[in-house]
Amino acid sequence: MQGSWATKRRLIQGGVFLLVVALLFGLIFYKIFYKTPTCFDGYKNGDETGVDCGGSCINLCTSDTLNPVVLWSKIFNISGDVYTAVAYIENPNLNSNNKNASYQFSIFDDKGNLIITKDGTTSIPKGKKFAVFETGIVLKGSKPKTSDFKFIKFGPWEKDLSKEPEITVKYGTLSASSTIPRITGTISNESLQNISGLELAVFVLDGNENVVAASNTFIDNLLKRTTQDFVFTWPKQFDLGVESCLSPVDLALVLDKSGSMRSEGDNPAEPFTTVLYTAQSFIKNLKSDDQVSVVSFGNNSKIESFLSANKNQAINAVESMSLSTSSEQTNIYEGLLASIQELTSVKAKQDNKKVIVLLTDGVPTEPKEANIENYPVTSAQKLVENIGSTKGIEIFTIGLGKSVSEDFLKSISFDNNHYFYAPSKETLNDVYSKISKNLCPRKPNVINVIYRTIK
Repeated sequence: MQGSWATKRRLIQGGVFLLVVALLFGLIFYKIFYKTPTCFDGYKNGDETGVDCGGSCINLCTSDTLNPVVLWSKIFNISGDVYTAVAYIENPNLNSNNKNASYQFSIFDDKGNLIITKDGTTSIPKGKKFAVFETGIVLKGSKPKTSDFKFIKFGPWEKDLSKEPEITVKYGTLSASSTIPRITGTISNESLQNISGLELAVFVLDGNENVVAASNTFIDNLLKRTTQDFVFTWPKQFDLGVESCLSPVDLALVLDKSGSMRSEGDNPAEPFTTVLYTAQSFIKNLKSDDQVSVVSFGNNSKIESFLSANKNQAINAVESMSLSTSSEQTNIYEGLLASIQELTSVKAKQDNKKVIVLLTDGVPTEPKEANIENYPVTSAQKLVENIGSTKGIEIFTIGLGKSVSEDFLKSISFDNNHYFYAPSKETLNDVYSKISKNLCPRKPNVINVIYRTIK
């Protein structure tokens, strides 16, 4: 029994000794060879979902990011042979940025031939739209037409959970557009931290929202709770692009076809023939989203063309108009009533401006009412008395020739500035041109200023 116990004791002691030796060698091995997993060791370890990316690493794996979207790319002439290429880009990754992205601009002529490429690098801010400018591109002997932008290579995408700075940007309209265009404004840092650097970019858009000019500027060290001025300038005038009206128009063109409209001749009937010709030109100059109706009046009124955006329909209706007899009277009341009904019908568009343009070469002689003196005049005046406030309709009147009553035509116009006198048929084009300008107040160019921080 004693020998057996001694043997067991020696075995236990030997096992403990071997365990201690193994632990000692294991510790030495761990100290020498084991390295704690990091996000920069070139291995997929720890909680990483890829090599040095994902999990708790600041770098995101490529599979966890979306490519930035190039919204547009354009090239602008700055002066002479000097151009600037600009790309407008959106980063759809809401919480990740890229501090080192390589890009390339490709510039083409009007035939699609490649003129030049320009490479560069930029940073990509998290979850926002930003601009990339490639300035000082000199193109001698070549006229660029289009620009293409693409990213060639991305640096690591990094998680960015930082809070956006509280920044307010205010700016005015485009000034001195015919000489040296400029836009001025202020930028305020309402955060509790200083901002080491900012890039501001501006885009000028025309009535069809096409970018017609772009520029950028930089602000260094915008201190907390402070405001700085900024200015964008261009060395020369640029094309303001397509102009658009503030509002489309529903228009009733009301034309006199009474007997006096052949007072200057009967073959062809003048001034009637010239009135029809100038009316057609006026309709042709209306905008595509305008609607027009044609109404005539003599003894009674007639809707020659119902309210529609189809300008050819209205033009054909005018072309087909004819005088009836030399005894045809002048019923301006009926002409106004029919046009008001058209502009308040279901065909009228709710948001369109409502306008009547009435032309006559005489004074109203119809309708008549027994025992009511001067009824042709007073009935028309009464009809339009509150039409502006109740129906939202503006009335322009054109008095053609020497037989018109200017006082009467002014009384039925929206105001005195809505009355135009045409001493002869040859002046009608000029009158219609002035009315067209009144119908279409131009939209101002849209200005968009964006910013991104530069770290």
